[in-house]
Amino acid sequence: MPAGNLMLNSCTNRIISLGRLALLLLAIFTRPAWSEELLVLTWEDYIDPELVTQFEEQTNSNIRFLYYEDDDERDFILANTEGSGFDLIVFDETMSGPYSDHGWLLRYPRDELPNLKYVRMPLTDSPLEKEITSVPYSWGSIGILYRKDKIPSAPTSWMDFFRPEESLRNRILVINTASTTFRMALKALGYSIHSENPEHIAQARNLMLEQRPYVRAYRNILFGEDSEILAGEAWMAMAYNGDAMTIMENHPELNFVIPREGSILWTDSIAILNSSSHKPLAKRFIDFMNNPENNAQNAEYIQYATPNTAAMSILPKEFMDNPIINPPRSAGLEVDKIPSSDTMRDMIKYFMELNP
Repeated sequence: MPAGNLMLNSCTNRIISLGRLALLLLAIFTRPAWSEELLVLTWEDYIDPELVTQFEEQTNSNIRFLYYEDDDERDFILANTEGSGFDLIVFDETMSGPYSDHGWLLRYPRDELPNLKYVRMPLTDSPLEKEITSVPYSWGSIGILYRKDKIPSAPTSWMDFFRPEESLRNRILVINTASTTFRMALKALGYSIHSENPEHIAQARNLMLEQRPYVRAYRNILFGEDSEILAGEAWMAMAYNGDAMTIMENHPELNFVIPREGSILWTDSIAILNSSSHKPLAKRFIDFMNNPENNAQNAEYIQYATPNTAAMSILPKEFMDNPIINPPRSAGLEVDKIPSSDTMRDMIKYFMELNP
């Protein structure tokens, strides 16, 4: 993908303040060059801290994390740093090609890391290529999280989300990523998430405009004291399945469903940045995380399915059989892939009308 399209994708859904960007850049470029320290760009709370401590102790190193709030902020950070300053990045696999085209990701032989023999691509179950730039980290889907005590009729269709009952006015949360939200709207209309038919995109836009009065906020669900869905301020949310599992713990009033039309199957991967000064240590970290015991422990912590087959064999049966964590093939999931530049541009333009 040309650089201009990456910038377009990264700056659309939410404009990052110059102050926040300055703090992010300061965190990157004030690292002591001599230290054995890995700086990882990732989602917050997306790795078991016990495993981080184990790795640090085993390697006499330090791991520091820089968190992004959504896919667009991640792309914005990378576009403004040209991929420099980080050692590792956790990101959605659809961006592996564009990031590689920019020269940001390190390519290396798969066999350099012994534990990668256990890793398979989700759904297709195919092994990794002999030369790789990224390693699958987790996979999941997107569905509807809702308050059972507030919504008497459980949602079963994406239309229940996009054309909600009047009682849900100002009670809905929507993921703040243009392509994700458009794809779920396409599903509601009975189309493939990969449809690039301009008429279909326009219909999805109109459906989202129709939904707008019911939307409380465009963002991922929150977990702490600020959580609108726990406070009862929001009653329904588009949510990642692992986030749903986490927030549902000890909250029986919550439930999660993948609507009957199906959803998306996304894969998050981990990659080493070409600019890293600690490539051998970064490779050790990826191999450490794919040790079967470590990988199984991490999967249970983050509550997402793992692409590591050896870890699957030692995970508890209740984890592997949980249809929220490991959606069955009957759920109608479509493997995520990046839209064309023209389609992405239209999605972003329309989404900004909803969330300027």
